[in-house]
Amino acid sequence: MDIHLLNALGITNCALFKCSSEKDITCLTPELPWLADVVALDENNKLQRKYIPSIFLDDFFLDADEVWKGEASFTLSSGFWTEQTENKVLRLEALAINSESGSRYLVVKNVEEQFDEKQQTLQAARELLLSHHEIVGQHEYIRHRLNNVLRKNTRLQKLVPPIQQAIHNLETGVVILDSEGALILDNKASHRLLLCNSTTPSSIRIGELIEDIDAPSTFLPALVQRKAPWQGEIYWQPVDDYKVWLQVTIHPVLHGDELTHWVYLFTDITHIHNREESVLTASGMDSLTKVANRNLFTDTVRRLVQEDTPFKLFIIDICDFKKINEALSYQSGDEILKSFALRLQTFIGNSGFIARIGSNEFALVKRLDTFTDVNGADYVHQLQSKVTQTYTVLNGSEPNLGVNIGEASFPEHCSSTETLLQCADIALQAAKYQGRNVALVYSDELHKQHNAIHELETELRNAIKNNELKLFLQPIVDLSSGKIVKCEALARWITPEGKFISPEVFIPLAEKSELIFPFGEWLINEACDAIEALKASNLDIRLAINISGRQVSDLALLTQIKNALEDHQLPGSNLSIELTESVFVESLDTVSVLLNELRAMGITVSIDDFGTGFSSLVYLKKLPIDELKIDRSFVSELENNTDDQAIVQAILGLASNLNIKIIAEGIETQQQQQFLQNHHCTYGQGYLYQRPVEISEFISLAQKLR
Repeated sequence: MDIHLLNALGITNCALFKCSSEKDITCLTPELPWLADVVALDENNKLQRKYIPSIFLDDFFLDADEVWKGEASFTLSSGFWTEQTENKVLRLEALAINSESGSRYLVVKNVEEQFDEKQQTLQAARELLLSHHEIVGQHEYIRHRLNNVLRKNTRLQKLVPPIQQAIHNLETGVVILDSEGALILDNKASHRLLLCNSTTPSSIRIGELIEDIDAPSTFLPALVQRKAPWQGEIYWQPVDDYKVWLQVTIHPVLHGDELTHWVYLFTDITHIHNREESVLTASGMDSLTKVANRNLFTDTVRRLVQEDTPFKLFIIDICDFKKINEALSYQSGDEILKSFALRLQTFIGNSGFIARIGSNEFALVKRLDTFTDVNGADYVHQLQSKVTQTYTVLNGSEPNLGVNIGEASFPEHCSSTETLLQCADIALQAAKYQGRNVALVYSDELHKQHNAIHELETELRNAIKNNELKLFLQPIVDLSSGKIVKCEALARWITPEGKFISPEVFIPLAEKSELIFPFGEWLINEACDAIEALKASNLDIRLAINISGRQVSDLALLTQIKNALEDHQLPGSNLSIELTESVFVESLDTVSVLLNELRAMGITVSIDDFGTGFSSLVYLKKLPIDELKIDRSFVSELENNTDDQAIVQAILGLASNLNIKIIAEGIETQQQQQFLQNHHCTYGQGYLYQRPVEISEFISLAQKLR
């Protein structure tokens, strides 16, 4: 439809310009009455860029020129701005458009109605947030006052009349119980909110409420132990025709270490929940955490860049949040996200801006001129300390979070919004690659490392896809007879150009990316092919493969192993699984289920690199473990290092008592072998017997030693 007709009908109110070149911009809608206050046109309706009345639009052309120079289809918005003329106020937005057809356009929109609507939405959002903050503030005030009164009157079973009267008239529901849960005082608001009556007093209703929300029996004792209140929002439906959102505070009153009272505070926030999601989303706020969403965050960063304001950008990622959701429930995950956002907001106060920009990613923007009392490194350290302290959730769990942080600065590291976000993300990805609770500042060197890792990831992905990896085998021998009883499968990567890439490089790379899953599936199937080759050569040797911690947490792992064994028509007794100790610490419950399933299939289980991680007698006793592999670091100096000798002897004694076999890794000398034989070590592995070799070479060796 013609733009003139749309303007005439009142459907749009915008000026359209076609850009043939930087100096040739023609207005297609010169008849608009407000246009002369914004741009200057010549007699041919060409835009006079040297005489643009609007300073803001003139500045926008700097970014627009970059869009028009590019080849990709793109639209850049200026955001809303205001033009004050002699007779009126204009609310405007400019768009620089590079279309798929190669045409370039400038659109200047009169957005008076949209501006008013956005202002109303923002005002509604402010009112909602203020309303909610007022309720939380009221709870805090009442909680502190009652805590002081009750601590001074620890033996008082009834409060004095003035205090009773004040509580009775509160709009906030108040219930005070003694340490045994007997009712001391409540008020009218609590009766209304908890649906109390003569047969069901508030003390009973509170018990029902806690039971209905599935809070465990450890929840209240944990508050007493921590000497801390709990605050949160609860959705409660005790009967079919009553549904309510409650802001709840649960506060244990203690005299020293002795619990004397429980204070419960309730406020109906149903009206806030009914409105807030749509209002907050429309105003650029995240409905769960009540902080800015990604769109508002991007607009804020773009505005600071346009204003040439120096600032730092921090992107904060909560480590392994998927595991938290799976272990504690998504409801608990939401609780943690809300508490995390609140801690961030409390930490930064009015000196910065925070936003939730992903499911478990937050961003923090802080102007450089606000770093008055602390440098950037100390600020990040304080931030990490604040957000990683223990969280308490309704199910009674108290998780400790880990966070990774990527930092970039404007204009030090880049000059545009998009490149700044990219720089901060590169720093974050590098921090995640290094481990948990790492914070890194963007640098050119970091960018080079990021590109190198990305390039290597691409090559590894293609190598897995094109079956360029190879499986090598290393024998494990019986130290008493010298016979090969088992072998370990080890992946090797030699590129089509003949370049050898060490497993110490590509295995960690796979584990820190999603490539560990296709790599793990490849390894399982290749291992089954190798077992078939061994059987075809009349070698009945168990083959071991290594499984990473990330694979253990993947529900598909067990299915992959079962399918591979069935496809190759192999019994589980031909396969052995090796896990590192850290897996048991991070995912003990998951590992326990996995190991029992594996053992039921006849697969044996070994702990790899034993002694280097979180060695614990608990999992040795309780979990179905067949073998321990003593790490090579304890074997390499076994001839002369008395500490290593003592550690190895202790492990051998422990394993003997628990009826667990031992494999010593990294045996390279006859002296090492002799020491291990003297102390009754069962099996050995190392260069003394054979380096890892291709399957055909291994078969030849094994047949000679049979």
